[in-house]
Amino acid sequence: MKRQLGLVAAFTLASAFFGRIQAATEAGSGDTRLHLEACTQWSEQDGSFGFTNQCGEPLALLFVQLNGQHWFDRVVKPDERFDTGVPEKTLGATGWLFTACPAEYVPNLPFTVENQAQILKGQYECVRK
Repeated sequence: MKRQLGLVAAFTLASAFFGRIQAATEAGSGDTRLHLEACTQWSEQDGSFGFTNQCGEPLALLFVQLNGQHWFDRVVKPDERFDTGVPEKTLGATGWLFTACPAEYVPNLPFTVENQAQILKGQYECVRK
């Protein structure tokens, strides 16, 4: 069910977009928080794969479908549902990747293909923008 590796070219294109987000962060800033993946239980509703923010706080989401068709950089409010607009089966076939940080935070790893394996395993923290 988790995200699938692959489609490096599309991911690299999406990385160029998300790379600007990382430019504002400094690894040594000291203001870090744990990611919020645990309170994003993904499921399909009405033909669209997504999750309801059960974190009790706003969540900063970075999401990319690895074929480049869908990408999102948005804040999801508590109890709000985020939908990809794509069925789970389609995302499973193309692959996808996401990070979930508290609002005003971004992953301490750049959202790039080089960090894809670590992000897939949830091996990142969140740093203040």
